[in-house]
Amino acid sequence: MAKVFSFFCFLIMFGPFTRAQDSTIKTRQLQAIEINAAPPAVRQQADKLVMTVAGNRLFKTAANGFDVLKKVPGLEVGGDGALLLYGRITPTVFIDGKPVLMSPEALQTYLAGLSSDMIASIALINNPSSQYDAEYKAIIDIRLKQDLTLGWRGNINTSLQRNAYTHNDNQLQLSYKTPKLTYMARLGYTRGTTIYRYQALQHLANTDIMATNNKVPTSNNNFSYQLGADYNFKKNQHIELQLRGFLINRNAYAYNTLYTTDATGQHLIFNTQSMNRYNPTQRNYLVNLNYSGQWGKTQLQLLGSYVQANTRQQEDIQTSDVISAALLDYWKTALRQDIRIRTIQADLSRETGVGIFRTGGKFVYTSTRNNIHYDTLTTEHVFAPDSGRSNNFHYDEYISAGYLSYERKQGKFDLAAGLRAEHTRSIANSITQNEVTKRNYLTWLPSISATYTISENQQIGFSFARRITRPTFGQLNPFRFYNSPLNYVVGNPYLLPSKTNTMALTYTIRSYTLTLNAGRETDAMLRYPEYDTVTNVLEYLGKNMPHKDFANITVSIPLTVTKWWRMQHNISSDYRKEQIPYHGVTYAVGVTDFTIRGSQVVTLPKNVTFDVSYSYRSRSGISLYIAKPLWNVDMGLQRSWLKGKLNTRVNYYDMFNSTTFTIVFREKHIINNQLSHWYGQQRVVLTLNYSFGKSTYRAKQVNKNEEENRAGL
Repeated sequence: MAKVFSFFCFLIMFGPFTRAQDSTIKTRQLQAIEINAAPPAVRQQADKLVMTVAGNRLFKTAANGFDVLKKVPGLEVGGDGALLLYGRITPTVFIDGKPVLMSPEALQTYLAGLSSDMIASIALINNPSSQYDAEYKAIIDIRLKQDLTLGWRGNINTSLQRNAYTHNDNQLQLSYKTPKLTYMARLGYTRGTTIYRYQALQHLANTDIMATNNKVPTSNNNFSYQLGADYNFKKNQHIELQLRGFLINRNAYAYNTLYTTDATGQHLIFNTQSMNRYNPTQRNYLVNLNYSGQWGKTQLQLLGSYVQANTRQQEDIQTSDVISAALLDYWKTALRQDIRIRTIQADLSRETGVGIFRTGGKFVYTSTRNNIHYDTLTTEHVFAPDSGRSNNFHYDEYISAGYLSYERKQGKFDLAAGLRAEHTRSIANSITQNEVTKRNYLTWLPSISATYTISENQQIGFSFARRITRPTFGQLNPFRFYNSPLNYVVGNPYLLPSKTNTMALTYTIRSYTLTLNAGRETDAMLRYPEYDTVTNVLEYLGKNMPHKDFANITVSIPLTVTKWWRMQHNISSDYRKEQIPYHGVTYAVGVTDFTIRGSQVVTLPKNVTFDVSYSYRSRSGISLYIAKPLWNVDMGLQRSWLKGKLNTRVNYYDMFNSTTFTIVFREKHIINNQLSHWYGQQRVVLTLNYSFGKSTYRAKQVNKNEEENRAGL
């Protein structure tokens, strides 16, 4: 791998350009460049923290959207692509001010296909106001670059990654703009193999010791598309239609071993292996129809969307004895899941002499249909339906919401207050178990914020908001999702939503930021283990715990050492304390940890940028689990060619193969339970990004957002 990496570096840094050619390119570049003052890398703007990406050297080597997000203060990107803010919040991703209605997997594919060249800025709203949906505990708003020229434009982004396997991701984006109409198409194709490993140890006092090892290589053959049209039929009025599809075709092979000894660890009880071949397919479709209009100081926005996600998966699971090779179990499964989401939303705002009034409403109807069927090989060597594992689960949810908010600027103060009400009605129908769970509740969600501008480069802000977190469909679904034949996760249809009250304090001076968050979450949801000493089955069940207290402090420190050397460090510390009833005892252990994430960016001759990124998270956890320390080091090289139209990047992720997430059950006198997840983060990635097209002339930009103005776009 080291030789491959060195060869890529040589190609990028020393291409086939003579000194005279390079000088010619530089001369031509100067003729096309518009001189703009460099915007600050990080700044506070009303209720959000904005990071400029366009033209920022800190992001030159970022291979995709995930690399960009890794440098957002307080945001962590997990090995599986999951986002976590301030150690506890899963933020909602917006694109150009609108929520991205995608499955988590489709969203990860979208972010992986975004290059840093496409992004103008990123805004972090860590305590959303009542204007936003109650489930948005935090928002990451990615603002894409807006092309101001008429004509057609295109962009190709392709990446090739290699570890034990090869994986290729390709994205093509085309746009055609006229004075009234804009057409857009985005096509994506992913092919290759990813790898995941899972290890578990379960040991109850004076019982068997069981060690699980699971290795899952997954081949991908996925296609995505996004088609859109935006029509400005009148001044300051336009309508937008967007179609999106994400088609997943996979073949996975899970190889699992279960090695079991007696309590002393000296005598073998059984040693089994399981082989599971499955071919998950998923079809995600989205239709968006949006209208926005402005009449003087009044704005109206109407949004309608329809989302459909269809998942199919068949499994062939065979378990045999390692020593004798005798077949012990043989299962076949068929999973069918259909999800439909219908949304209608209206937002109205009016600017008056005493401030801005906003009001709006939203209705969402979600229906899921889940059916999993198990067949088990009997002693008569025929497959028979397995009623103990088969399940049929329907879930319907209706959410009606309305809000009213007020904003006013008074001298150096920016003030905002609002109130949101959300009514939720849901029906969870476990048809197989003949159990129906109904919920019907109204939630009031106030918010208030104030920002004081101390000086041109110095601000301080305070906010309070109450949010609600409803259980996901996976958390409610009573299906068994197996890690091994004796180790599985099961949903709980009786889970309640949690409510969170959060206070946030933000202080910025130039590009330095300090953020404090503290609050309490009631009825927080948690998974906990239950071990059956007779069957050796380990279940992970979902439940609500009484409450969870949390606090976080995050400091972002960018520093320009010289014109060619810049660095940025995000340092944070988290505190959490949950009350978790477990086996007749309520555990409440306060846990404090700290995280350091940094980046060193060096600008070299020949348009080359070098970046070393690193992170360390100390020992962490919750009242029941201890999370072991986690660290990694990444390195990247970037070079631009052809007057900036072509960008090449080489990234070496997780250089020391250190990114393994491991948790240990705290109360070993109950059960010694250890889990670890590894996602094959160590890899070399080569990325090419090329922009092309022919434009006629520069168009007038009527509604240019603040991020684009500050970035000089």
